[in-house]
Amino acid sequence: MPRPALRRYFRHGLFPQLMVFEAVARLRSVTRAAEELHLAQPTVSTQLKKLSGALGLTLLEQHGKRWRLTPGGEAVCAACGELTGLFARLEQLLATLRPGQADVLRLASLPGGRLYASRVLAAFCVRHPGVQASLHVARRDEVLARLGGGEDELCLLAGPDGADWLDLLPVATELLHVYAAAGHPLARARAIAPERLAAEPLVLRESGSRTREALFNACGWTRAQVTVRAELAGNEAIAEAIAGGVGLGLLPENDARAFVESGAIAALDVRGFPLRRQWSFACARSRKRSALAELFLREAAEQEEAPQRLGVA
Repeated sequence: MPRPALRRYFRHGLFPQLMVFEAVARLRSVTRAAEELHLAQPTVSTQLKKLSGALGLTLLEQHGKRWRLTPGGEAVCAACGELTGLFARLEQLLATLRPGQADVLRLASLPGGRLYASRVLAAFCVRHPGVQASLHVARRDEVLARLGGGEDELCLLAGPDGADWLDLLPVATELLHVYAAAGHPLARARAIAPERLAAEPLVLRESGSRTREALFNACGWTRAQVTVRAELAGNEAIAEAIAGGVGLGLLPENDARAFVESGAIAALDVRGFPLRRQWSFACARSRKRSALAELFLREAAEQEEAPQRLGVA
């Protein structure tokens, strides 16, 4: 559009006129619009006339006590919706930049997502210097209890949670491999059948762990078919046990990286592996999210357009 043609849109008072018009178009009543906007009816009528004059179009036609949009009015009404959405998003952004006025963004994460959650939260704070944020790392039951109780507004969870009270936004993918000590005979094998692993001693997460369940489901095992040498509560402890020759184990790629790079353990070439696990930011469906949380989720969704690997910068 040529710049001279935009001059009409920069006249004093055009935005208030558009907001008045949007209210009348939505409510189909000058009286109800005046009540909503806390304006006198003559003021509303005057603003409508000024807007029509500025745009050179009739926007509304009166039919009895109701108002009907003209084709030009329909177009302006659609633009008003875009404008109000734009300014709402702008206000969310500006709220994070006003010192002392922004809410604290309270985020929780499972231990396996700690590094990813720390990185995205730090990047968010750099982009929005006025933001205050906190990150609480805990096991799933505590994380969900804090989310349900309102102590945290968002949390980072692994896999489809199945809780119908949560809204989930997928943000990253994690790969899980079966690992063995670097000197293990299977470390040199190719296309290992999952059934072959059942003959080996295993190092597993505690009973009820999602990682443990994923391994059993992928291999089609029952508890009676395998030998569990050790049950450990943390992935680092499992990696140490694998490196020490205690048994095979399933680990997220990120948690095993340092041990692989040091030559202590190796990922096995097992058919059907690596497994993929989705990580998502979750929020309580029944709670109204703050402007800060909305902004954080919107930026996280934009980053998800380019798929990310958990723990990889």
